[in-house]
Amino acid sequence: DLGFSPLAQIRKDNVRSLRVAWSLALPPGPNEATPLVHDGIIFVHSYGDHLQALDAATGDELWHYSRSLPPGGVAVVQRNIALYGNKVYFATSDGHEVALDMKSGKVQWDQPLGDSKNTRITGGPLVAQGRVMQGTQGREPGGQQIVGLDSETGKVRWRFNTIAQPGTPLGNSW
Repeated sequence: DLGFSPLAQIRKDNVRSLRVAWSLALPPGPNEATPLVHDGIIFVHSYGDHLQALDAATGDELWHYSRSLPPGGVAVVQRNIALYGNKVYFATSDGHEVALDMKSGKVQWDQPLGDSKNTRITGGPLVAQGRVMQGTQGREPGGQQIVGLDSETGKVRWRFNTIAQPGTPLGNSW
């Protein structure tokens, strides 16, 4: 069953007594990212390249990362983030992948995935077995890519072109 939770603390007979414990106003814009909760901390990625860590019980801000875009840079909608080990991973409006320390919010690494004027990223990363995988979009020569990064260092380990390139199997069919 989608959306089913086995938790039994909220029932028909006590649901009317629920009250708001705290709330958070997000920056204006299309906020579409899904917050993640881990060890009592809510991580929220919001429009304009903001990432916040909040105490889930009180709503108190633990840290706040705000990215400065290059001149002429435009914020794009971001849809999700990833947690792996002790880091929070997310894409930026200027085509970078960033890893922050989960507890302090300090930048651990910042890796450009393409040209900041031509590369856009709206989907979030997927992390497995020490690899951060991020898809790109935009007007990069050769089309879109899926990039694999080392989760500890941010070093690019591989790139996969989503459109076959000249000189590769079926690459000349384009």
